[in-house]
Amino acid sequence: MDQLFVYKERTREDSLAEVCFGIKPANRYFVMDCMGNKVFSVLEDSESCDRQFYGVGRLFTMNVTDHSNQEVIIMVHPAVCTFCSHELEVQSPPGTTIGYVRQNWHVCLPKFTLENERGEPAIKIVGPCVGCTCCTDENFELVSLNEAAIDRSFGKITKPFSCCGSNADFVIRFPSNMDVKMKATALGACILIDTMYFSWEKGYRAVPNPPTLANIPVS
Repeated sequence: MDQLFVYKERTREDSLAEVCFGIKPANRYFVMDCMGNKVFSVLEDSESCDRQFYGVGRLFTMNVTDHSNQEVIIMVHPAVCTFCSHELEVQSPPGTTIGYVRQNWHVCLPKFTLENERGEPAIKIVGPCVGCTCCTDENFELVSLNEAAIDRSFGKITKPFSCCGSNADFVIRFPSNMDVKMKATALGACILIDTMYFSWEKGYRAVPNPPTLANIPVS
């Protein structure tokens, strides 16, 4: 498997509740392969008041089930303050950590590191200046740890331009021989990217963190 298509689910009831009462719904997704088969359903577990008042910094868990409705992956996002970097722990089976997604501070670009179960960096993700791209896809490139030659990236998480191309909300591309744990972690990165940069109400959108002593890179 070298591609996943991520679709965001939103019901009419969710839309009415948000428009009429300002109640922000929990995020829901379904994931399909390139043959059109549904492989995963993803449901956010979080408190309504946290979604309202803490926005992208809220504590949440993403429960991922397969086609037989078995829970196969859990993604845990701890609560973070405005000045802290985001992270996501990926567990599969639930209770067994297989990877982490960590935000890296940058003055204007979204950057993340995918780590293995031991917290060792494996892959970097470098995104565009979100909101500055116009009438084009937004690509978050999977690159080597030294971020060399982004034009030779070996995978990407794409937010397609809504007026053309795929009707998926996100398309994840990675080498078919990539470790399955890292593929699951890349799916977690996609969910985190959507939560931080595309799934927001006014005032809740994430921006690259202001520098602090805790998150300024040393090199």
